[in-house]
Amino acid sequence: MAGKPTTKRATATTELVLGQAAQQITKAVSELSSATATINKLVAQSEELTLLVANKEASISELSTQYSEKERQLNVELDLSFKANTENVVNEYLKSTGKVSISNIELTTLRKDLEESRANVAKETEKAVSDATSAVKSNFENAIKLLQSENKAVAAQNEAKLGSLESQNKFLEDQVTKLYKQLDSEREAGTERAKAGSVGSINVGDSSRNK
Repeated sequence: MAGKPTTKRATATTELVLGQAAQQITKAVSELSSATATINKLVAQSEELTLLVANKEASISELSTQYSEKERQLNVELDLSFKANTENVVNEYLKSTGKVSISNIELTTLRKDLEESRANVAKETEKAVSDATSAVKSNFENAIKLLQSENKAVAAQNEAKLGSLESQNKFLEDQVTKLYKQLDSEREAGTERAKAGSVGSINVGDSSRNK
């Protein structure tokens, strides 16, 4: 009697565990089915994309072949056009770029004319520079000569003035010397007159005493 309740409880626990396991298995199966469906869908999409890529690659290959053929055809036509109308094509191109074509003879002539023009310009420039240099040098030398001439004239005038001043100074010195001499002479004459007057006075006085 005592062992029966234990067996019932074990059976209930087992049933509970089995029920939970059954639920988990059912959930896993459902998720697995969903994943399988998703994988199958992705595989189908991948196959569709692969087919689409293959079709696109075929289209690209076809377009590439058409482009290559068209390019080859255009190159042939362009080559034929250039061979048939080389001069016209070149002239049109030069015209579109603002240029003109000339022959080798004309080019040689133009180069020769250009060299001659450069040589003439160099000679004319050298001559102009030489003439200008000569003119400047001549003007400078003339100015120097004029300045020297003016300096000589001024020097001559100064020398003449100096000579005149020296003559005037000599004359004044002679006059002063003469005046000094006249003064000395008058001083000596005055002294002599004073001496003579003094002697006469003494003689007169002596005569009066003798009487």
